[in-house]
Parts: sequence; C-alpha cells; structure tokens
Amino acid sequence: MTQTLPSPAQPLRLLVLASADVVHTRRWVSYFRSRGHTVQLVTLEPSPGRDLEEKVLPTAFLRPLALRYSLAAPALAHQVHRFRPDLVNAHYVPGYGFLAALVRSARPLAVTCWGSDLLVNAGRSPLHSLRTALVLRAGTLFTCDATVLADKLRTFNVENDRIICSPLGIEKEIFFPAEPQPEPPAARCGEPGRPFSIISTRRLEPVYCVDTLLRAALILREAGWNFRLSVVGEGSEREHLEHFADYYGLGERLSGFHGWLDPPCLAASLRAADIYVSCSRSDGASVSLLEAMACGAFPVVSDIPGNREWVGDGVNGLLFPPGDFGRLSECLRRAMTDQALRRRARGHNLKLIAARALWENNMQVVEERFIRLVRGSQAGALPRGRQNGQKPVERS
Repeated sequence: MTQTLPSPAQPLRLLVLASADVVHTRRWVSYFRSRGHTVQLVTLEPSPGRDLEEKVLPTAFLRPLALRYSLAAPALAHQVHRFRPDLVNAHYVPGYGFLAALVRSARPLAVTCWGSDLLVNAGRSPLHSLRTALVLRAGTLFTCDATVLADKLRTFNVENDRIICSPLGIEKEIFFPAEPQPEPPAARCGEPGRPFSIISTRRLEPVYCVDTLLRAALILREAGWNFRLSVVGEGSEREHLEHFADYYGLGERLSGFHGWLDPPCLAASLRAADIYVSCSRSDGASVSLLEAMACGAFPVVSDIPGNREWVGDGVNGLLFPPGDFGRLSECLRRAMTDQALRRRARGHNLKLIAARALWENNMQVVEERFIRLVRGSQAGALPRGRQNGQKPVERS
C-alpha cells in the first residue's frame, strides 16, 4: 500500500481545465490543494455556487456547444499568461483536452481521460477524431483509471512512457470498511421478510442506460419478487425516467429518484442496499462501482471491459450484456437467491478495494508523476509533448 507522502518541498502551480459541476473535478482539485499545491481551476461549466473558486471562461454560455472550446482559446491563453502554471492538466480528451491543445503556451500538458471521451466520443464523428488526434499529439502525459483506457491510448500510438494508469478510488474514511448488514431472505410478494434493496447511483444520461434497470424491475415485479429500487443521481434523462416509472406503475417498488446525495448520505444508502446495478454502455474504472463494492453491496453490472477489470462473473458479482434487461432480471433473481455468492463476493470485494482502490493512495501516484514531469520540464528534458525518458506505465 502506498505510504502517505510528506508535503512537496516545491509545490506545483497547477492549472486544471475541467467541468466544475462534476464531483470528480471537485475531488481532484481538492486533493491537490490539500497537498499544498496552488491550483487554478478554469472551466466552461461552473460549480454550483462557484464554491470551487474557479475561473469561468467568457464563452461558457455560448451556443452551439461545439464552438465553445475553440472560441475559448484566447481567454485560456490569457489565463495561462497571468497564472504561469508549472503544468496544465486538462480533463476529457475531445473537450478540455482539445482546448488546451489549441493554446501553445499551455505546456507541459497532462490530459486526464474520463472513459467515454476515448471509448465513445473519440470516434463519434470526423470532427471528434480530428480533435482527439490533435490532443494526443500535444499531450506530454496521459492519466487514465482503467486498463481499457490505457490500451485505447496505445491504439492511437501513445507510448507507455506517456501513460499513467491509476483508478481514482474511494475515500476510505467515508465508504470503507463496510458495515455488516443482515441478510434478507429471498422473499416473494406477501411472504415475510424485508424487501431486497436494489440501488443505482449512475448519472441519468443515455450512456448509463438506467432505463434498462427500470425495464428489468418491471419483469421482477410481474414475477412477484419482493424488492425496493432506489435511483440516485441527476441528468438529462431524469424526467423521461420518472415518466416511464409512473406510466408503468413502478411506484410500489420504487423508493424514488433521489437526485445527488452528499458522500456520507451516499455511503449510508449503499450500505443499506443489498444489490448495486450499473447498466452503462461505456466505463473506465467506475467510482460508483468501487463505492458500492466498498460498502458491501453486491454488484450486478454490464459486461464491458471497464467492469470486467473489477468484477468476475459468478465470483464477486454478476455480469449481463449491455441493454439486455431480460438478462439483467435473471441476474437480479440469482443475486437475490444465492446468499452464499453474496457472502463470498462481499469478502472478496472488501479485500480488492483495500488493495487497489483507495483514493489517497492512487492520487499519490498521479501527484508523484506530475512532480517528476515538471522537474524534467524545468530541467529542459521535456520541451515538447512527445519526449521520452520517463518511467514506464504505472499501476496502483
């Protein structure tokens, strides 16, 4: 396990380009600030209440959205000139990565890949492909949280010495270790015993396919299974999903759409859940999955590479084909009836999280690499993006 690092002797001046209204950005910026680094967050998507003390670029509210990044380049160049960062760290390849690539003074450049930016959006159109190619040429270093993303970077001819692969992980003080929960019986409607608690904590966006879970819930309801479903999260599909649940009368099986929960409340909800479900079509190392595993919820997740890195089918969870709500309903039935599998998975997952998925440990890997990159750049070893001489890809 990574040891806690002392505060850096020479803190970095780090300019972070990222969406300020996303929790991953909040965690990332807060980590580097807590370590004594000076961080300026520059964004086109302000945080609620502007509580991250970010600089909002003047093109933030322009339409169409596709033009905002290109038009924001002069404003970013101005911020770089004023702040004079040691390192620019852009999050999301075709968006903020593209914006940073347009500004030649935004160097050295570390690009943080989020998952769908490489696995889905990079090839969504010729424009996205062009943007991605520009970013991959400009970047000095690329961080990602899953092997599938590191492999994808290599298909774009990004060398190992420009890749660091480290899961974001979970805050152990909040999500780990899990508190023991009583095992419910596999009760049908009308039979004694509390309902099985099923939870989803993904964003309500098309890529996460939360409607697949609602359709599987309909099948379970018609078959008489005793369960309660909680949907935690926000997104553009919330109204549609609420209408679907209301139209098909899922109310008696649905505890509600709860929006975003703060981390302690989220951890409490996950600890109270028996089964965690993710229907995502694309993911890296999903923090939502890792949080659920840390809290002891049994994972039933889509069969995609990012999930297979953490979940073995029938070993510490169950996998189903993306979009296949019939197969998902079968997996949920097995999860509710196989108490021995749930118990084995819980012990397996707690050990896995402790070994590989603690936030502070994994962020130290990123921080160390950023510091080495800046020192090398200041010494003249890394004047441009495609310089070699760094250590091979690191994994936590």
